Amino acid sequence: MDVLSPLTKSSNVSLVEIIKTVDLVKIYKQFQFDITEELQGIQEIGLYHCDESDLYFFYPSICGSEKFYDHMQSFDWYYLDDKNEYEYASKFIRESDSVLEIGCGKGAFASKMSAKKYIGLEFSRKASKTATALGITVLNQSIQVHESNHSEEYDVVCSFQVLEHVSNIDSFIKSSLRCLKPNGLLIFSVPSFDSFSRYTTNFSLDMPPHHVTRWTDKALSSLVKYFDIELLEILHEPLQLAHRQMYIQAILRRSLTDSFKQKVKNIDFTWNNSIVSFIGKGLNKILAQGLSDPIFSPRGISVLAVYRKVNT
Repeated sequence: MDVLSPLTKSSNVSLVEIIKTVDLVKIYKQFQFDITEELQGIQEIGLYHCDESDLYFFYPSICGSEKFYDHMQSFDWYYLDDKNEYEYASKFIRESDSVLEIGCGKGAFASKMSAKKYIGLEFSRKASKTATALGITVLNQSIQVHESNHSEEYDVVCSFQVLEHVSNIDSFIKSSLRCLKPNGLLIFSVPSFDSFSRYTTNFSLDMPPHHVTRWTDKALSSLVKYFDIELLEILHEPLQLAHRQMYIQAILRRSLTDSFKQKVKNIDFTWNNSIVSFIGKGLNKILAQGLSDPIFSPRGISVLAVYRKVNT
């Protein structure tokens, strides 16, 4: 059976790496969660590259259950109240706008911007309960269900760190656009695969059942080929404090793998990788102060893309 790109529906894809699910189970144990049931008996998952759009995706596409996400949000870092992407996105929203946020979590973005109307969609009943307690309107439904009764209702439709969790990209974006008024804005933020994260290993949160796609700037730009939108801006956040050690380790890993003509693997339990991680921890203490200066601050993990709905 041909593997098809979830974006283009084309079989013009290339296999990048095969990942054993038994290894995924191992690296997710750091979160005190056994993902065996999430994997549905699948033994291997492929990371593929869509040669037309530059999208990277995992196949079979395994998305986490509500139980999985309820466990992940028990960590205080999972839903952060302050993000650069919230600040970036709020600049595109007017007080007279009506806003729909897909995957609103605990409602952090709703409190960061001013709009006439705000509706959040959220699958996690645990997260939506927290948001509702803050007076935020949250519906426990998908964008596909929501668009059936809310055609061309919103000035802005946005989602932050959601698209990379979605297996049916085409349906997700088309439903988002149907909810938008003519010339309305579509705002997505995702982890950037043009960042140093490309050279991290054992980064479980960037693999199934958490993430099922990886986005480059080229992939984000390619959306204009498949949907009635125009790209307005792509904005990258600076390196965040929490990611400095990962950044330093990524530099070391890239240097060593290039020197020995090896490839960076998504999952790596070798001694070489352990040594890189150990050295990275030490260098982090030395280089952290220098990286705190904006002059030396590299590109961070998150990227925000802003589109306008084009009338057809």
